[in-house]
Amino acid sequence: MVDIIGLNMVSSDPIAERAAKVRAYEEILHSRTLSRSEQLVQFLRFICELEIDGRGAEITEYSIATSALNRPAAYAPGEDSSVRSRAHTLRRKLKEYYETEAPHAELRVELPKGSYRPQFIRRQDLPSSSGDSPEPAGELRQTGRKLTLAWAILVSSILLAGAALLATRPVATDLIDPILREAWGPVLQAGNDVLILVGAPPVVRAIPSQPGMKPLGNILEPAAPWISQWYKSLNLDDRGGPVYTFPTRGYSVFCDSIAAMAATSLIGAAGASYHAVPELSVRPMAIHENGLLVIGAPAYTAYAARVLKSTPYSIWFDPERNDEILGERMAANQHVYQARRAPQTARYTSVYGLITVLPSQPGRPRPERTLIFSGIMGSPGAQAALEFFRSPASLRDLQKRFRQQGYSHFPPAYQVVVRCGVDAETAINAVYEDHRVMSTVPVIE
Repeated sequence: MVDIIGLNMVSSDPIAERAAKVRAYEEILHSRTLSRSEQLVQFLRFICELEIDGRGAEITEYSIATSALNRPAAYAPGEDSSVRSRAHTLRRKLKEYYETEAPHAELRVELPKGSYRPQFIRRQDLPSSSGDSPEPAGELRQTGRKLTLAWAILVSSILLAGAALLATRPVATDLIDPILREAWGPVLQAGNDVLILVGAPPVVRAIPSQPGMKPLGNILEPAAPWISQWYKSLNLDDRGGPVYTFPTRGYSVFCDSIAAMAATSLIGAAGASYHAVPELSVRPMAIHENGLLVIGAPAYTAYAARVLKSTPYSIWFDPERNDEILGERMAANQHVYQARRAPQTARYTSVYGLITVLPSQPGRPRPERTLIFSGIMGSPGAQAALEFFRSPASLRDLQKRFRQQGYSHFPPAYQVVVRCGVDAETAINAVYEDHRVMSTVPVIE
């Protein structure tokens, strides 16, 4: 039987009840499961203390962000999903803690999906009748009713028959190509948790208004005449009033979003879990996951920019070309790749993407992998890079190239340059261009 202990529950010893709850969450805070995640410790301590003090109604996404995660007072849930992503991870960590460190805990702390208020749940041992076997753990029962012996025998027979049937059926084949699992490593390992950071460039959003009424929101300024004319020509939501502008970093580039969706589809099919957040909302080095994916151009993705400063291939702005380029910044005979544009519109017709693969960082005790898919700012280069890396045919061709260099497997650290054609701001293919193996792993600080 499972009893949910509520704050208003009548107890013969409220002091002892409170002490039990405090002890339950304090044990988690000092467990191995949370030993390397200070943010999760602060998150759990904050919500448990409020709940135990009878202030559970004060637990909101905003209060967690500003009081537990050190977000600024201007925190906007619509533009920063750090609380939601941490709640997702905390639920997984609580499940892991009770499965590995405290499977027999009498009082458990749970964080229900869709809520930030913790629940304290007591698991009581089920009484066994003399001569009868105890009921199986986890058996669902309706309140006030018990299974009869005949019903238990019937259920057992069905389960045994089902198990026998499953034993005679062929084992389902792995839907993930082995070459993908080898190249992606822990990112595609079933049960692992992957963090996906998507770049978010600074943009100015156009907001329509009705006559005589300024739209609700902060930092709204009247749009320049050319922006107003452009917006009205789109035949969108014209409310009759002027157009205002709003600076934000709450949106990702369309082709980066396509890349993120492709990554989540592959990770989910492999049996791993994931959560995707804007790159600007978290500090990757403060989060210890089994895999880290970063998607976006270095011009607006700070983590990618930091890493590419120490790698053979990088992406930077070239003043002489007045454009961003992809190339070897430090090599004597530089290989430089520049996007091609249509003469009339200056839109991209061909661009380049960059794949950067890094192993576990020094000091990390478990296998991890960092994959960075980047490109020139505003281009579908990152999308092309990810599409290349999720193609078994492309990876087999890449593996052949590594074997020609004497590597029997994918090297621990390397970069790959891919080229793609562009149509309607999205990549239409992904073709190998060049690669470099890194003899040393750059330390990410």
